[in-house]
Amino acid sequence: MAELDFDNVNMGILFPEVDERATVQNVTHFLSVVLPKMVRISGQSMSDLKSPSYDGMPKSQPSGNTTESRIVRRLYAEEVVKRTIQAIKHCDKDCQNILDELYLQELSDTMCFMDLGFSESSYFHVWKPKALLQFADCYMLDDLHIFKKSSFDAV
Repeated sequence: MAELDFDNVNMGILFPEVDERATVQNVTHFLSVVLPKMVRISGQSMSDLKSPSYDGMPKSQPSGNTTESRIVRRLYAEEVVKRTIQAIKHCDKDCQNILDELYLQELSDTMCFMDLGFSESSYFHVWKPKALLQFADCYMLDDLHIFKKSSFDAV
């Protein structure tokens, strides 16, 4: 295997500039629409995810048609759920709390910022976007970042 020469690596190529607003929207869609669907397909329930002992193993046996595509879909859904929990656990503590309350406990934004002691303004303008961006950084199954168009793309 070839050695990597980190002295000659261009950070802008490895880590292009993130469009934070678009990434926040993308992560919000993932956590509020895609995740619940993956939880259902995996045979889990949101209450299974709230448990600190969540192990990523299915809680019910597959039923009905056991075709290969159905099995693959279920396995992929289980992996999405597992990686989502891992990503949340890798965020800062305040961000973990926000993501847990909003997307695992399914509390409203109002309940979340009141429970965690944030002002409404700081919650919506600082903390919630920070939590969603951290989640995008930590989620390793798919890249949830939306990148800004660079001047190189126009050439």
